[in-house]
Amino acid sequence: MSLCAKACLVLFTFRKIHLVGEPARPPCGVAKPLISKDFASIQGFPYPGAKAYTCVGMVVSARIILVTTEPRAVQQFKSVYFADHPGENCKQRSLKLAFGPTDAALFSSIKALSSEEIRRLLGHHSFNTLQADAKARATSLNAFCLNRLRQPHEVSNDLQLRLIPSNNAVESLDCNPIQATFRGGIAQPLHNWYPYLEGYSPEFVTSVLDTFAPTASRVLDPFAGTGTTPLTASRRGLMSFYCELNPLLQFLVNTKATILAMDRTERTQIAKDLVDLAKNLQSELSEYEPDQLLREAYTETFGSSEFFPATTMETCLRIRSWLDSLSCTSSVIASVASVAAVAALIPCSNLIRRGDLRFRKGSECCEITNDLPKLLSARLELMAQDIIQVDCLRHIPTLITADAKRLEQIPSLDVDVIITSPPYLNGTNYYRNTKVELWFIRSLISGRDLAAFRYQTVTAGINDVTIKKNPPPASESVDEVVRLLEDRSYDRRIPRMVLSYFADMGQVFDGLLRHCSPSSSLIIDIGDSAYAGIKVDTPRILADLLKSRGWTVDNELVLRQRLSRSGQRLRQVLLVATAPSWMPRQISSKRPARWQNPWTQFTKNLPHQRNGYSKRNWGSPLHSLCSYQGKMKPSLAYHLVRAFTRPGCRLLDPFGGVGTIPFEAASYGVKAWSFDISPASVSITAAKIRLVNPDACNDLIDNLDQFITKNRPTIVEQTEASSIRFNGQLATYFHPKTFEEILLARRFFRKFRPTSSAQQRVFACLLHILHGNRPYALSRRSHPITPFAPSGEPEYKRLTEKLSEKVARSFASEPISGFVEGESMFQDATSPWPQEVDKLDAIITSPPFFDSTRFYLANWIRLWFAGWTAEDFRIRPQAFVDERQKTDFGVYRPVLRQARERLKPDGVCVFHLGRSRKCDMASEITALASNWFRNIESFSESVSHCESHGIRDKGTVIEHSYLVLS
Repeated sequence: MSLCAKACLVLFTFRKIHLVGEPARPPCGVAKPLISKDFASIQGFPYPGAKAYTCVGMVVSARIILVTTEPRAVQQFKSVYFADHPGENCKQRSLKLAFGPTDAALFSSIKALSSEEIRRLLGHHSFNTLQADAKARATSLNAFCLNRLRQPHEVSNDLQLRLIPSNNAVESLDCNPIQATFRGGIAQPLHNWYPYLEGYSPEFVTSVLDTFAPTASRVLDPFAGTGTTPLTASRRGLMSFYCELNPLLQFLVNTKATILAMDRTERTQIAKDLVDLAKNLQSELSEYEPDQLLREAYTETFGSSEFFPATTMETCLRIRSWLDSLSCTSSVIASVASVAAVAALIPCSNLIRRGDLRFRKGSECCEITNDLPKLLSARLELMAQDIIQVDCLRHIPTLITADAKRLEQIPSLDVDVIITSPPYLNGTNYYRNTKVELWFIRSLISGRDLAAFRYQTVTAGINDVTIKKNPPPASESVDEVVRLLEDRSYDRRIPRMVLSYFADMGQVFDGLLRHCSPSSSLIIDIGDSAYAGIKVDTPRILADLLKSRGWTVDNELVLRQRLSRSGQRLRQVLLVATAPSWMPRQISSKRPARWQNPWTQFTKNLPHQRNGYSKRNWGSPLHSLCSYQGKMKPSLAYHLVRAFTRPGCRLLDPFGGVGTIPFEAASYGVKAWSFDISPASVSITAAKIRLVNPDACNDLIDNLDQFITKNRPTIVEQTEASSIRFNGQLATYFHPKTFEEILLARRFFRKFRPTSSAQQRVFACLLHILHGNRPYALSRRSHPITPFAPSGEPEYKRLTEKLSEKVARSFASEPISGFVEGESMFQDATSPWPQEVDKLDAIITSPPFFDSTRFYLANWIRLWFAGWTAEDFRIRPQAFVDERQKTDFGVYRPVLRQARERLKPDGVCVFHLGRSRKCDMASEITALASNWFRNIESFSESVSHCESHGIRDKGTVIEHSYLVLS
């Protein structure tokens, strides 16, 4: 018999044990209930009314099930706000109505209503008149109110749908109004993983689909939030697409979708692993150092603001390091744990959410949860329970573009229904409210990033207004409201906010038209607002914008009502519209792209194989700043840059390597960005694409020399180094004294992380001289690209002497006229890209070939010097694209999506790829790219011209392919 079954038998006689939700406390030795679902429907449990408690000191899998055959009905309460209630503050100015067991049905019918709606049903908007009426009838206030609520009411059609029985399915929605809020789905698995209040419940989406689009097969949500629409649609077997600008919410939706796509066996194992993580979290965290890059990003973004107690801040940084390590071995578990972490940040901070995010005041400071690991562990356990319960997805939702205003730029999705809730025009700053979480997931690196998000978003808050946004008038109804607000508003940004909001929404509507089938449905959950006594009837104005674009607005159904601070009645409305029977044609280029002719000439002539361009030493000496296996031929980069860009353009290489493409772009007068997740590659690229002062380099080498002279390697450093061995033990590559200097130089650059251009140049030069077959190298004789096992006698070589010579050689060539400095970033191309990388003219890149040799093995000594430990070599390669693509080419989806988003409308994306007998990379990426790019061209060339550099095994690539996307 199972533990649960035994517990049931033992405890079956406790007939007065109170269930979840009752004021009575659980029995002694049993913790607070962690879930509130009826176990009768879970895993075939046979006892209705059973509830689960976690035993103190026991793991989640050891649950005591308390069963009662006679659950006692309890009182339920509903608070109704009155402005003239004698309470001392806003929170206390409420009348709390008590509903007994016989009024359970009445409570169920009114619990979702707002205070304004209940006041209308009571017939009193003043607490004093209500109290006087009850007194005149010689009855208690509670009894009087319940009596009123029991009476039938004549309800006008501007009240909630639940109060308006109707036989016409188009005029009503069989759904409790509370489902139109986030609270409606709070008990459902996954819905409450992150408390994002701006949303609706899965039941609401189900009701909308059943009522307005029962035969739909393709669904789009341009403002997905936490993903309720696309996830609910996908669980029904529909194809779903969504847009969401906030990287935090993108991450949340993707994590949920990944979990839902797993079969039950996989999810059971994930749940078990999460419970194990929760059990060992406290001890594991102590093994991780605080993440210094995240600390620096905090200072750059928030300055001196203290969002966390000091000890909590250090714990946050350790958790970030722990999650990064975890992601290398299990990306799914790391994603779920990351969601748990971001959900735990605010409760453990000096901040609190009260509508908007703000600092705690007074007694609120006592509510801070001081034990972040404990809260994180509890959340992991709860999420493990959810993961076991959920059903599988039949289709995984597709994030089609982050910014809904860019929908015009992608191929038609041909959807049947659009269900969404756009930002309300209510002054809420959606990004400020999630800024702490955005920082934690590394989507905020500096203060500029937060401003960039606000600039991109639909202008719904005062802080979203900028002088850069200069919208044209949207419609006569908008102009009318704006004129009134200009006369009366207390902040001159308010009328501009209203004007910008409707201009942005008009742009979204333009994009939506291109993705609809004829007569598709559009369902919008939206509310109105009021400023300075002026009502902004958002639903009506949006309906006008739709009509002006050919939509037919069929219904305007009221979901909920409330009062504004000024006493104006406000509504939450469901707009239902039908797309026009005619649809606009897709955007087509009126003339060939400016790069079309140069690209055609490239394919005909293959200029990088002709004349002097085919020579090994072609180009700037900086291309040889540091040896690197798999580096693109510089002359090829030269011709690709000139074919697809011109001086003054903006270019990105998301798989930058050692910066061959970015350096050629910078030399051509193009602003270039480079991404890579190898710390060695990031520094080598930065050393090439930034201007460097030779004197600053010499000063740094002097400082390094003094550091080496004054210090000695520690036992720990020597022991850690002894664990690094691939083609041989690390120490055997060097003379003992040289190796001591290398250990100290490594410590120096770990303590003073290279950030300036001079530091990057010196560091890159040092990486180059670590090994090789020439006198410049610090090692015994080895290969300069891949450190094969060394040969020859060890010879002492003074590190700073060799380094000075290498740095001096790097300045041998003259500065290039018109050179434009670029940026080299430590950035995973498959993660959200930095905000500054935008409005690109071209993306030119060469991702790792499918059958290429492992980059981390070819560069193991340089990676060790750049900071990798034996543990890093064990886990970090699993995060590299060259490893991930062997399992799933879907790893390129976020790269392609963000490429389309960050390119200008006429921009171009160029992939240089390998084709082997095992894999045709161009075909694989073409299949994915059709979601985001309309025009796809490809071209292949033989690899017979490529050099071996003395390396026998360079993979099985038989052709190089070029994929051009626009």
